[in-house]
Amino acid sequence: MGERTGSLRRRLRRSARRLARRIDLGRLTRRRGDDSLLGLRTAKTTLAAVIAWELAQRLPGTEPPVLAPLTALLVTQLTIVKTITGSLQRVASVTAGVLLALSVAELLGLHWWSIGLVIFVSLALGQVLRLGPHRMEVPISALLVMTLGGTTGVARTRVLETLIGAGVGVLVNAVLVPPVYIRPAGEAIYELADDMAQVLEGAAEDLAEGWSGEDAYERLLEARELDGDIREAREAVGQAEDSLRLNPRRRMVGDPSDELREGLTSLEHSAILVRGICRSLVELDTITGGRGPDPAMRAALGRLLEEVADAVRTFGEQVAASVPGPPPNQAPLHRALARARVARDQLAKEMAAGPGEAPRAWQVHGHLLANVDRLLSELDPEGQTWPGTTRPA
Repeated sequence: MGERTGSLRRRLRRSARRLARRIDLGRLTRRRGDDSLLGLRTAKTTLAAVIAWELAQRLPGTEPPVLAPLTALLVTQLTIVKTITGSLQRVASVTAGVLLALSVAELLGLHWWSIGLVIFVSLALGQVLRLGPHRMEVPISALLVMTLGGTTGVARTRVLETLIGAGVGVLVNAVLVPPVYIRPAGEAIYELADDMAQVLEGAAEDLAEGWSGEDAYERLLEARELDGDIREAREAVGQAEDSLRLNPRRRMVGDPSDELREGLTSLEHSAILVRGICRSLVELDTITGGRGPDPAMRAALGRLLEEVADAVRTFGEQVAASVPGPPPNQAPLHRALARARVARDQLAKEMAAGPGEAPRAWQVHGHLLANVDRLLSELDPEGQTWPGTTRPA
């Protein structure tokens, strides 16, 4: 009865883990950054649109200058670099559309087939010029100018409106507290480390409850899915680096790009090693015919995984704590690594004392210990596991 209850509990736990991987509620509620920054961005975008409207009102013409506030609205992006890039792309898109409309309006007039031709050529032109998300502005601008008469005065006004909106958007975003996304990048790196630690802790909990090859395989699947967390952290670090470019606040807030990139690189390498450790757990099930290692070795392996998980999480905490701020105290990380190495040596003793009844056991044991050693070295500020990885002196 007890064995059936334990088996049922494991099956329910595995089903819950599968469901959690498919529907990650934590990601839906996870929030990076400061709400005040979001409110500031909204206020800046609104201000840019209003200023652009007022300036464009002074242009000649009877039509409302909608392109000016619309351009300011669209180009006021998260970072100064993106704002400038978006402004240039939108101006190029509108200019290309206006010139195309003038050519078609004078030669062909306004007909259903001329409209179709303009749309086709505009879309192709947007692709050729690589205008990014603003490529649709080419056919929109062309159709707008054609329907308003296709005159040179209308075309010139539309281009000027776009220039006003683009200039105002860049100026407002650069002058009024340009955003810096350093802290969200540190949080993303910590979340990656925490998710990695949870995989290892989950495997340790499984070992404490008894051996199960299905549990080991489930943990391997979780380790493989760390790629999604790595991708999110990489995007956050890229956004942080982008937010510092051309930013006048860079000297005031500092530039921890190197620390962020180095911490992320270490965790990317560590994720590969975590997958290797979980793969070894699956192979332990195979070489023992599903029985798993003996209780003493299983207990030592569980303690090792717990200590390694603590070291990974501590590493993530230190990276997040240093962004922004002074270099953190590395003593907690050194203590966590020392405890993990003691647990590693204890596991090695249990492996050596084991019966070694399977010929492949030593190979799997060696692979597991090698991955643990590389992982601990990767997290060690004084270690270097991977070729080309540089660390501060």
